[in-house]
Amino acid sequence: MELKKENIHRMGGSMAAACSSATFTLDDDFNVPDAKPDVKMILRENGRIRVMEKKCNAGRLHIRGVLLADVLYIGEDGTGVYGMESELPFDEMIHMDREDCNGITIRAELEDITATMIHSRKINVKALINVKTLCEEIEDEIVVTEAEGSGLFARAKDVNFTNLAAMKRDTIRIKEEVVLPASRPNISEVLYKEMHMVLNESRVLEDELSVKGNINLFVVYQGAGLKETPEFFEAKIPFTGRFELSGAMPHMVEDITPTVVQENLTVRPDEDGEERILEVENVLELDMKLYEEKELMVLEDIYSVAGNVNLQGSQELIPHLLLKNQSMGSFSGTYAMPAGEVTPMQISYGSSEVHPEKITMEENALHIDGVMEFKVLMVTGSDERPYMSVKFYAPFHQEIEVRGLSDGCTYHVVPMVTDSSFQLYRSNEIEWKAEVNFQTVVFCNEPEYMITGAEYVPFTKEEQAAHHYMIGYRSEEGDNLWTVGKKFFVSPEVVAELNHLEEAEIPAGKMLLLIRPAE
Repeated sequence: MELKKENIHRMGGSMAAACSSATFTLDDDFNVPDAKPDVKMILRENGRIRVMEKKCNAGRLHIRGVLLADVLYIGEDGTGVYGMESELPFDEMIHMDREDCNGITIRAELEDITATMIHSRKINVKALINVKTLCEEIEDEIVVTEAEGSGLFARAKDVNFTNLAAMKRDTIRIKEEVVLPASRPNISEVLYKEMHMVLNESRVLEDELSVKGNINLFVVYQGAGLKETPEFFEAKIPFTGRFELSGAMPHMVEDITPTVVQENLTVRPDEDGEERILEVENVLELDMKLYEEKELMVLEDIYSVAGNVNLQGSQELIPHLLLKNQSMGSFSGTYAMPAGEVTPMQISYGSSEVHPEKITMEENALHIDGVMEFKVLMVTGSDERPYMSVKFYAPFHQEIEVRGLSDGCTYHVVPMVTDSSFQLYRSNEIEWKAEVNFQTVVFCNEPEYMITGAEYVPFTKEEQAAHHYMIGYRSEEGDNLWTVGKKFFVSPEVVAELNHLEEAEIPAGKMLLLIRPAE
Protein backbone atom coordinates (compact mmCIF):
# COMPACT_ATOMS: atom_id res chain seq x y z
CA MET A 1 0.00 0.00 0.00
CA GLU A 2 1.35 3.38 -1.01
CA LEU A 3 0.18 6.59 0.65
CA LYS A 4 0.39 10.14 -0.66
CA LYS A 5 0.52 12.84 2.00
CA GLU A 6 0.35 16.65 2.14
CA ASN A 7 0.96 19.28 4.81
CA ILE A 8 -1.49 21.74 6.32
CA HIS A 9 0.33 24.76 7.79
CA ARG A 10 -1.31 26.57 10.68
CA MET A 11 -0.53 28.65 13.74
CA GLY A 12 -0.38 26.75 17.01
CA GLY A 13 -2.30 28.03 20.01
CA SER A 14 -4.81 30.83 20.15
CA MET A 15 -4.42 34.13 18.34
CA ALA A 16 -6.25 35.89 21.15
CA ALA A 17 -4.14 34.82 24.10
CA ALA A 18 -0.57 35.45 25.10
CA CYS A 19 1.76 32.79 26.52
CA SER A 20 2.24 35.14 29.42
CA SER A 21 2.19 38.83 30.20
CA ALA A 22 3.57 41.16 32.81
CA THR A 23 2.94 44.78 33.74
CA PHE A 24 5.53 46.74 35.63
CA THR A 25 6.12 50.34 36.65
CA LEU A 26 9.22 52.45 36.06
CA ASP A 27 9.74 55.23 38.57
CA ASP A 28 12.83 57.42 38.57
CA ASP A 29 13.96 60.98 39.29
CA PHE A 30 16.07 63.13 36.98
CA ASN A 31 17.99 66.29 37.61
CA VAL A 32 17.54 69.12 35.16
CA PRO A 33 20.79 69.61 33.19
CA ASP A 34 22.89 72.55 34.32
CA ALA A 35 22.46 74.24 30.96
CA LYS A 36 18.67 74.25 31.36
CA PRO A 37 16.73 76.78 33.48
CA ASP A 38 14.68 75.83 36.52
CA VAL A 39 11.30 74.16 36.05
CA LYS A 40 8.16 76.10 36.85
CA MET A 41 5.55 73.76 35.30
CA ILE A 42 5.55 70.62 33.17
CA LEU A 43 3.53 70.89 29.97
CA ARG A 44 3.81 67.54 28.22
CA GLU A 45 5.63 64.20 28.27
CA ASN A 46 6.16 61.40 25.80
CA GLY A 47 7.95 58.04 25.85
CA ARG A 48 9.30 55.32 23.58
CA ILE A 49 10.26 51.77 24.56
CA ARG A 50 13.30 49.98 23.21
CA VAL A 51 13.91 46.31 24.03
CA MET A 52 17.67 45.80 23.85
CA GLU A 53 18.10 42.18 24.88
CA LYS A 54 16.00 39.10 25.60
CA LYS A 55 17.07 35.73 27.01
CA CYS A 56 15.10 32.64 27.93
CA ASN A 57 15.99 29.94 30.43
CA ALA A 58 13.88 27.30 32.19
CA GLY A 59 10.53 28.96 31.58
CA ARG A 60 11.70 32.45 32.49
CA LEU A 61 12.11 35.28 30.02
CA HIS A 62 14.68 37.95 30.86
CA ILE A 63 14.26 41.25 28.99
CA ARG A 64 16.42 44.33 29.21
CA GLY A 65 15.63 47.67 27.63
CA VAL A 66 15.16 51.38 28.08
CA LEU A 67 12.35 53.92 28.13
CA LEU A 68 13.29 57.14 26.32
CA ALA A 69 11.32 59.99 27.88
CA ASP A 70 10.87 63.52 26.49
CA VAL A 71 9.61 66.29 28.78
CA LEU A 72 8.44 69.78 27.77
CA TYR A 73 8.27 72.37 30.54
CA ILE A 74 7.86 76.09 31.27
CA GLY A 75 10.97 77.74 32.69
CA GLU A 76 11.22 79.70 35.91
CA ASP A 77 10.63 82.97 34.08
CA GLY A 78 7.13 81.73 33.27
CA THR A 79 7.36 82.42 29.55
CA GLY A 80 10.21 80.37 28.09
CA VAL A 81 9.54 76.75 27.04
CA TYR A 82 12.28 74.11 27.28
CA GLY A 83 12.72 70.41 26.73
CA MET A 84 14.83 67.64 28.20
CA GLU A 85 15.40 63.97 27.45
CA SER A 86 16.07 61.16 29.89
CA GLU A 87 16.44 57.40 29.89
CA LEU A 88 14.86 54.89 32.24
CA PRO A 89 16.51 51.47 31.95
CA PHE A 90 14.55 48.37 32.90
CA ASP A 91 15.54 44.79 33.61
CA GLU A 92 12.63 42.41 34.13
CA MET A 93 12.02 38.67 34.50
CA ILE A 94 8.77 37.22 33.13
CA HIS A 95 7.54 33.76 34.04
CA MET A 96 6.06 31.88 31.09
CA ASP A 97 3.74 28.88 30.83
CA ARG A 98 6.33 26.91 28.89
CA GLU A 99 9.95 25.87 29.25
CA ASP A 100 11.40 26.93 25.89
CA CYS A 101 11.26 30.18 23.94
CA ASN A 102 10.86 28.75 20.45
CA GLY A 103 8.30 30.71 18.46
CA ILE A 104 8.02 33.47 21.09
CA THR A 105 7.21 37.02 19.99
CA ILE A 106 7.68 39.88 22.47
CA ARG A 107 5.54 43.02 22.33
CA ALA A 108 6.27 45.80 24.80
CA GLU A 109 3.72 48.62 25.02
CA LEU A 110 3.82 51.89 26.92
CA GLU A 111 0.49 52.00 28.74
CA ASP A 112 1.00 55.38 30.40
CA ILE A 113 3.69 57.94 31.22
CA THR A 114 3.51 60.88 33.63
CA ALA A 115 6.13 63.48 34.52
CA THR A 116 5.78 65.55 37.70
CA MET A 117 7.96 68.26 39.24
CA ILE A 118 9.60 67.40 42.56
CA HIS A 119 11.25 70.78 42.76
CA SER A 120 12.66 73.28 40.30
CA ARG A 121 15.74 71.14 39.51
CA LYS A 122 14.30 67.63 39.67
CA ILE A 123 11.61 65.80 37.68
CA ASN A 124 9.99 62.45 38.44
CA VAL A 125 8.94 60.18 35.57
CA LYS A 126 6.58 57.25 36.08
CA ALA A 127 5.66 54.84 33.31
CA LEU A 128 3.48 51.75 33.10
CA ILE A 129 4.79 49.12 30.68
CA ASN A 130 3.00 45.99 29.55
CA VAL A 131 4.98 43.13 28.03
CA LYS A 132 3.25 40.26 26.24
CA THR A 133 4.88 37.07 25.04
CA LEU A 134 2.95 35.52 22.16
CA CYS A 135 3.31 31.85 21.22
CA GLU A 136 3.14 31.73 17.43
CA GLU A 137 4.62 28.40 16.41
CA ILE A 138 3.90 26.92 13.00
CA GLU A 139 2.31 23.49 13.19
CA ASP A 140 2.42 21.14 10.21
CA GLU A 141 -0.41 18.60 10.03
CA ILE A 142 0.49 15.74 7.66
CA VAL A 143 -2.65 14.20 6.18
CA VAL A 144 -3.22 11.30 3.77
CA THR A 145 -4.70 12.33 0.43
CA GLU A 146 -4.36 9.14 -1.65
CA ALA A 147 -3.90 5.39 -1.07
CA GLU A 148 -3.00 2.87 -3.76
CA GLY A 149 -2.87 -0.91 -3.64
CA SER A 150 -4.52 -4.06 -5.02
CA GLY A 151 -7.95 -4.67 -3.51
CA LEU A 152 -7.78 -1.37 -1.66
CA PHE A 153 -10.71 1.04 -1.33
CA ALA A 154 -10.48 4.61 -0.06
CA ARG A 155 -13.16 7.17 0.67
CA ALA A 156 -12.26 10.84 0.39
CA LYS A 157 -13.79 14.12 1.48
CA ASP A 158 -13.19 17.77 0.61
CA VAL A 159 -11.72 19.84 3.42
CA ASN A 160 -11.74 23.62 3.04
CA PHE A 161 -9.27 25.39 5.27
CA THR A 162 -7.12 28.50 5.59
CA ASN A 163 -3.47 27.67 5.11
CA LEU A 164 -0.62 29.69 6.59
CA ALA A 165 1.19 30.47 3.34
CA ALA A 166 4.01 32.67 4.66
CA MET A 167 5.26 34.12 7.92
CA LYS A 168 8.03 36.69 8.29
CA ARG A 169 9.24 39.45 10.55
CA ASP A 170 11.16 42.18 8.75
CA THR A 171 12.14 45.83 9.12
CA ILE A 172 12.18 48.75 6.74
CA ARG A 173 13.82 52.15 7.12
CA ILE A 174 11.45 55.02 6.36
CA LYS A 175 13.23 58.25 5.51
CA GLU A 176 11.07 61.27 4.73
CA GLU A 177 11.46 65.01 5.09
CA VAL A 178 9.25 68.05 5.50
CA VAL A 179 10.16 71.65 4.75
CA LEU A 180 8.93 74.43 7.04
CA PRO A 181 6.42 76.83 5.47
CA ALA A 182 7.78 80.23 4.47
CA SER A 183 5.84 81.88 7.29
CA ARG A 184 7.79 79.92 9.92
CA PRO A 185 11.15 81.06 11.33
CA ASN A 186 14.28 78.98 10.96
CA ILE A 187 15.01 76.32 13.55
CA SER A 188 17.48 77.19 16.25
CA GLU A 189 16.83 74.22 18.56
CA VAL A 190 14.31 71.39 18.73
CA LEU A 191 12.87 71.38 22.24
CA TYR A 192 10.39 68.54 22.04
CA LYS A 193 9.10 66.04 19.49
CA GLU A 194 6.42 63.38 19.05
CA MET A 195 6.01 60.96 16.17
CA HIS A 196 2.98 58.70 15.80
CA MET A 197 2.96 56.11 13.06
CA VAL A 198 -0.35 55.09 11.41
CA LEU A 199 -0.52 52.19 8.94
CA ASN A 200 -3.38 52.97 6.57
CA GLU A 201 -3.12 50.33 3.86
CA SER A 202 -1.41 47.05 3.05
CA ARG A 203 -1.49 45.05 -0.19
CA VAL A 204 -0.17 41.63 -1.11
CA LEU A 205 1.73 41.60 -4.40
CA GLU A 206 3.71 38.88 -6.11
CA ASP A 207 6.58 37.96 -3.76
CA GLU A 208 6.22 41.17 -1.75
CA LEU A 209 4.02 43.18 0.56
CA SER A 210 3.28 46.88 0.05
CA VAL A 211 2.32 49.21 2.91
CA LYS A 212 1.22 52.84 3.08
CA GLY A 213 0.79 55.10 6.05
CA ASN A 214 1.47 58.41 7.76
CA ILE A 215 3.88 59.68 10.37
CA ASN A 216 2.11 62.33 12.44
CA LEU A 217 4.86 64.71 13.53
CA PHE A 218 4.65 67.32 16.29
CA VAL A 219 7.66 69.52 17.05
CA VAL A 220 8.25 72.35 19.49
CA TYR A 221 11.29 74.36 18.50
CA GLN A 222 13.06 77.59 19.27
CA GLY A 223 13.00 79.91 16.30
CA ALA A 224 16.26 81.50 15.20
CA GLY A 225 16.57 84.94 16.78
CA LEU A 226 13.57 84.30 19.06
CA LYS A 227 14.41 83.80 22.72
CA GLU A 228 11.05 83.44 24.42
CA THR A 229 8.26 82.44 22.06
CA PRO A 230 8.44 78.77 20.98
CA GLU A 231 7.13 77.52 17.66
CA PHE A 232 4.59 74.67 17.54
CA PHE A 233 4.67 72.78 14.27
CA GLU A 234 2.84 69.65 13.14
CA ALA A 235 2.76 67.75 9.87
CA LYS A 236 1.36 64.54 8.43
CA ILE A 237 4.11 62.80 6.46
CA PRO A 238 3.00 60.03 4.09
CA PHE A 239 5.25 57.03 3.52
CA THR A 240 5.28 53.85 1.47
CA GLY A 241 7.31 50.71 1.86
CA ARG A 242 7.76 47.28 0.33
CA PHE A 243 8.87 44.06 1.96
CA GLU A 244 10.18 41.03 0.14
CA LEU A 245 8.00 38.03 0.95
CA SER A 246 8.75 34.92 -1.05
CA GLY A 247 5.66 33.02 -2.13
CA ALA A 248 3.30 35.95 -1.70
CA MET A 249 0.47 36.19 -4.24
CA PRO A 250 -2.23 38.87 -4.70
CA HIS A 251 -5.08 36.51 -3.76
CA MET A 252 -3.65 35.93 -0.27
CA VAL A 253 -4.93 37.61 2.90
CA GLU A 254 -2.47 39.50 5.11
CA ASP A 255 -2.38 39.91 8.88
CA ILE A 256 0.10 42.61 9.93
CA THR A 257 1.22 43.95 13.28
CA PRO A 258 3.47 47.04 12.97
CA THR A 259 5.97 48.22 15.58
CA VAL A 260 8.23 51.27 15.49
CA VAL A 261 11.61 50.08 16.78
CA GLN A 262 13.58 53.29 16.16
CA GLU A 263 12.80 56.91 15.37
CA ASN A 264 15.05 59.89 14.75
CA LEU A 265 14.49 63.54 13.89
CA THR A 266 17.27 65.58 12.30
CA VAL A 267 17.33 69.25 11.32
CA ARG A 268 19.02 69.92 7.97
CA PRO A 269 19.73 73.11 6.03
CA ASP A 270 17.90 73.85 2.79
CA GLU A 271 19.50 75.01 -0.47
CA ASP A 272 20.07 78.45 1.05
CA GLY A 273 21.84 77.00 4.07
CA GLU A 274 19.00 77.83 6.43
CA GLU A 275 17.85 75.26 9.03
CA ARG A 276 14.38 74.60 7.63
CA ILE A 277 14.20 70.89 6.81
CA LEU A 278 13.01 68.30 9.29
CA GLU A 279 14.19 64.83 8.32
CA VAL A 280 12.32 61.90 9.87
CA GLU A 281 14.00 58.50 9.87
CA ASN A 282 12.04 55.64 11.40
CA VAL A 283 12.68 51.92 11.47
CA LEU A 284 9.42 50.01 11.18
CA GLU A 285 9.13 46.32 12.02
CA LEU A 286 6.26 44.32 10.58
CA ASP A 287 5.12 40.98 11.88
CA MET A 288 3.62 39.58 8.68
CA LYS A 289 1.47 36.51 8.10
CA LEU A 290 -0.15 35.55 4.82
CA TYR A 291 -3.08 33.16 4.53
CA GLU A 292 -4.76 31.51 1.56
CA GLU A 293 -7.98 29.57 1.19
CA LYS A 294 -7.36 26.01 0.06
CA GLU A 295 -9.43 22.96 -0.74
CA LEU A 296 -7.83 19.59 -0.19
CA MET A 297 -9.16 16.11 -0.89
CA VAL A 298 -8.23 14.00 2.14
CA LEU A 299 -9.01 10.38 2.95
CA GLU A 300 -11.50 9.72 5.72
CA ASP A 301 -11.49 5.90 5.55
CA ILE A 302 -9.55 3.03 3.95
CA TYR A 303 -10.17 -0.72 3.83
CA SER A 304 -9.08 -3.74 1.83
CA VAL A 305 -10.81 -6.96 0.71
CA ALA A 306 -7.58 -8.87 1.21
CA GLY A 307 -6.35 -7.69 4.60
CA ASN A 308 -6.71 -5.43 7.58
CA VAL A 309 -5.94 -1.70 7.33
CA ASN A 310 -4.94 -0.11 10.62
CA LEU A 311 -5.53 3.65 10.49
CA GLN A 312 -3.65 6.30 12.42
CA GLY A 313 -5.36 9.63 12.89
CA SER A 314 -6.94 12.05 15.29
CA GLN A 315 -9.55 14.75 15.65
CA GLU A 316 -7.88 18.00 14.60
CA LEU A 317 -8.97 21.64 14.62
CA ILE A 318 -8.85 22.94 11.07
CA PRO A 319 -8.63 26.77 10.73
CA HIS A 320 -11.05 28.74 8.57
CA LEU A 321 -10.70 32.47 7.95
CA LEU A 322 -14.02 33.94 9.02
CA LEU A 323 -13.27 37.67 8.75
CA LYS A 324 -10.51 40.02 7.67
CA ASN A 325 -11.43 43.69 7.49
CA GLN A 326 -10.76 47.22 8.64
CA SER A 327 -13.69 48.84 10.45
CA MET A 328 -13.77 52.47 11.48
CA GLY A 329 -15.04 53.65 14.82
CA SER A 330 -16.01 57.30 15.41
CA PHE A 331 -15.93 58.58 18.97
CA SER A 332 -16.64 62.03 20.40
CA GLY A 333 -17.29 63.77 23.66
CA THR A 334 -16.44 66.71 25.87
CA TYR A 335 -14.05 67.20 28.74
CA ALA A 336 -14.67 69.81 31.43
CA MET A 337 -11.38 71.30 32.59
CA PRO A 338 -10.91 71.88 36.30
CA ALA A 339 -11.18 75.46 37.47
CA GLY A 340 -7.80 77.16 37.36
CA GLU A 341 -6.05 80.46 37.53
CA VAL A 342 -5.79 80.90 33.76
CA THR A 343 -8.21 80.57 30.87
CA PRO A 344 -7.20 78.73 27.67
CA MET A 345 -7.48 80.80 24.52
CA GLN A 346 -6.43 78.42 21.77
CA ILE A 347 -5.50 74.76 21.29
CA SER A 348 -1.98 74.40 19.94
CA TYR A 349 -1.84 70.60 19.63
CA GLY A 350 -3.79 67.56 20.69
CA SER A 351 -3.11 63.84 20.38
CA SER A 352 -4.98 60.66 21.22
CA GLU A 353 -4.19 57.01 21.80
CA VAL A 354 -6.43 53.97 22.06
CA HIS A 355 -5.99 51.32 24.75
CA PRO A 356 -8.24 48.24 24.41
CA GLU A 357 -8.71 46.54 27.76
CA LYS A 358 -11.19 43.74 27.13
CA ILE A 359 -12.43 41.91 24.04
CA THR A 360 -15.36 39.53 24.38
CA MET A 361 -17.10 37.28 21.88
CA GLU A 362 -20.87 37.41 21.76
CA GLU A 363 -23.34 36.20 19.20
CA ASN A 364 -22.11 37.32 15.75
CA ALA A 365 -19.99 40.17 17.17
CA LEU A 366 -16.73 41.07 18.86
CA HIS A 367 -17.17 43.63 21.65
CA ILE A 368 -14.12 45.80 22.36
CA ASP A 369 -14.01 47.91 25.51
CA GLY A 370 -11.21 50.24 26.55
CA VAL A 371 -10.17 53.84 27.09
CA MET A 372 -9.07 56.69 24.86
CA GLU A 373 -6.19 58.80 26.18
CA PHE A 374 -5.99 62.47 25.18
CA LYS A 375 -3.28 65.10 25.64
CA VAL A 376 -4.05 68.71 24.73
CA LEU A 377 -1.61 71.63 24.73
CA MET A 378 -3.14 75.14 24.83
CA VAL A 379 -2.20 78.80 24.74
CA THR A 380 -3.62 80.98 27.53
CA GLY A 381 -4.19 84.67 27.95
CA SER A 382 -1.86 84.89 30.95
CA ASP A 383 1.57 86.54 30.77
CA GLU A 384 2.80 84.53 33.76
CA ARG A 385 1.55 81.20 32.43
CA PRO A 386 1.21 81.45 28.65
CA TYR A 387 0.73 77.69 28.10
CA MET A 388 -1.17 74.91 29.80
CA SER A 389 -1.71 71.22 29.19
CA VAL A 390 -4.35 68.66 30.19
CA LYS A 391 -4.48 64.89 29.98
CA PHE A 392 -7.80 63.08 30.24
CA TYR A 393 -9.42 59.75 29.43
CA ALA A 394 -12.74 58.58 28.01
CA PRO A 395 -14.14 55.04 27.80
CA PHE A 396 -15.08 53.59 24.42
CA HIS A 397 -16.99 50.60 23.12
CA GLN A 398 -16.75 49.20 19.61
CA GLU A 399 -18.78 46.36 18.16
CA ILE A 400 -17.46 44.46 15.13
CA GLU A 401 -19.99 42.27 13.37
CA VAL A 402 -18.69 38.75 12.68
CA ARG A 403 -21.30 36.39 11.30
CA GLY A 404 -20.76 32.80 12.33
CA LEU A 405 -18.72 33.66 15.43
CA SER A 406 -18.54 30.84 17.97
CA ASP A 407 -16.54 29.68 20.98
CA GLY A 408 -14.11 27.86 18.69
CA CYS A 409 -12.98 31.11 17.07
CA THR A 410 -9.81 33.11 17.70
CA TYR A 411 -9.16 36.73 16.80
CA HIS A 412 -6.49 39.40 16.41
CA VAL A 413 -7.47 43.08 16.66
CA VAL A 414 -5.04 45.97 16.07
CA PRO A 415 -6.60 49.42 16.75
CA MET A 416 -5.01 52.63 15.47
CA VAL A 417 -6.10 56.25 15.83
CA THR A 418 -6.15 57.61 12.27
CA ASP A 419 -7.42 61.11 13.05
CA SER A 420 -8.41 63.29 16.00
CA SER A 421 -9.53 66.88 16.48
CA PHE A 422 -10.06 69.22 19.43
CA GLN A 423 -11.96 72.46 19.91
CA LEU A 424 -12.44 74.80 22.85
CA TYR A 425 -16.05 75.05 23.96
CA ARG A 426 -17.34 77.65 26.43
CA SER A 427 -13.73 78.44 27.42
CA ASN A 428 -13.59 75.62 29.98
CA GLU A 429 -14.56 72.57 27.93
CA ILE A 430 -12.80 70.64 25.18
CA GLU A 431 -14.79 68.99 22.42
CA TRP A 432 -12.94 66.01 21.01
CA LYS A 433 -13.42 63.62 18.12
CA ALA A 434 -11.38 60.56 17.22
CA GLU A 435 -11.41 58.10 14.33
CA VAL A 436 -10.06 54.63 15.12
CA ASN A 437 -9.26 51.94 12.58
CA PHE A 438 -9.79 48.43 13.96
CA GLN A 439 -7.85 45.93 11.84
CA THR A 440 -9.46 42.59 12.62
CA VAL A 441 -8.72 38.99 11.70
CA VAL A 442 -10.98 36.19 12.94
CA PHE A 443 -10.41 32.45 12.54
CA CYS A 444 -12.78 29.63 13.43
CA ASN A 445 -11.46 26.15 14.10
CA GLU A 446 -13.68 23.26 13.08
CA PRO A 447 -13.00 19.68 14.24
CA GLU A 448 -12.17 17.17 11.51
CA TYR A 449 -10.95 13.59 11.78
CA MET A 450 -7.74 13.45 9.76
CA ILE A 451 -5.96 10.24 8.71
CA THR A 452 -2.23 10.71 9.17
CA GLY A 453 -1.04 7.17 8.42
CA ALA A 454 -2.16 3.62 7.62
CA GLU A 455 -0.69 0.12 7.88
CA TYR A 456 -1.83 -2.76 5.66
CA VAL A 457 -1.62 -6.32 7.05
CA PRO A 458 -2.65 -9.11 4.59
CA PHE A 459 -4.99 -11.82 5.86
CA THR A 460 -3.35 -15.03 6.98
CA LYS A 461 -4.63 -18.26 5.44
CA GLU A 462 -6.58 -18.92 8.63
CA GLU A 463 -8.20 -15.44 8.53
CA GLN A 464 -8.99 -15.81 4.84
CA ALA A 465 -10.63 -19.18 5.43
CA ALA A 466 -12.69 -17.80 8.30
CA HIS A 467 -14.44 -15.28 6.05
CA HIS A 468 -17.52 -16.64 4.25
CA TYR A 469 -17.67 -16.17 0.50
CA MET A 470 -21.47 -15.86 0.38
CA ILE A 471 -23.24 -13.90 3.07
CA GLY A 472 -26.83 -12.93 3.82
CA TYR A 473 -27.20 -9.75 5.82
CA ARG A 474 -30.18 -7.72 7.03
CA SER A 475 -29.23 -4.01 6.96
CA GLU A 476 -29.32 -1.89 10.07
CA GLU A 477 -30.08 1.78 10.72
CA GLY A 478 -27.35 3.99 9.25
CA ASP A 479 -25.93 1.42 6.83
CA ASN A 480 -24.66 2.47 3.43
CA LEU A 481 -22.69 0.90 0.60
CA TRP A 482 -19.37 1.86 2.22
CA THR A 483 -20.06 0.62 5.76
CA VAL A 484 -21.50 -2.70 4.56
CA GLY A 485 -18.64 -3.26 2.12
CA LYS A 486 -16.03 -2.52 4.80
CA LYS A 487 -17.75 -4.76 7.35
CA PHE A 488 -17.75 -7.82 5.07
CA PHE A 489 -14.60 -7.06 3.02
CA VAL A 490 -16.30 -6.54 -0.32
CA SER A 491 -16.27 -3.51 -2.57
CA PRO A 492 -19.12 -0.94 -2.44
CA GLU A 493 -19.69 -1.59 -6.14
CA VAL A 494 -20.30 -5.31 -5.50
CA VAL A 495 -22.82 -4.49 -2.75
CA ALA A 496 -24.74 -2.19 -5.13
CA GLU A 497 -24.61 -4.51 -8.13
CA LEU A 498 -25.70 -7.71 -6.36
CA ASN A 499 -28.60 -6.00 -4.59
CA HIS A 500 -29.70 -3.62 -7.36
CA LEU A 501 -29.08 -0.55 -5.20
CA GLU A 502 -28.97 2.86 -6.86
CA GLU A 503 -28.54 4.98 -3.73
CA ALA A 504 -25.56 5.02 -1.37
CA GLU A 505 -27.84 4.86 1.69
CA ILE A 506 -29.44 1.50 2.46
CA PRO A 507 -32.82 1.37 4.21
CA ALA A 508 -32.89 -0.52 7.51
CA GLY A 509 -34.20 -4.11 7.41
CA LYS A 510 -33.33 -4.84 3.78
CA MET A 511 -31.96 -8.34 3.06
CA LEU A 512 -28.66 -8.14 1.24
CA LEU A 513 -26.66 -10.77 -0.63
CA LEU A 514 -22.90 -10.33 -0.38
CA ILE A 515 -20.34 -12.45 -2.27
CA ARG A 516 -16.63 -12.15 -1.53
CA PRO A 517 -14.20 -12.94 -4.33
CA ALA A 518 -12.37 -16.26 -4.07
CA GLU A 519 -8.71 -16.09 -3.07
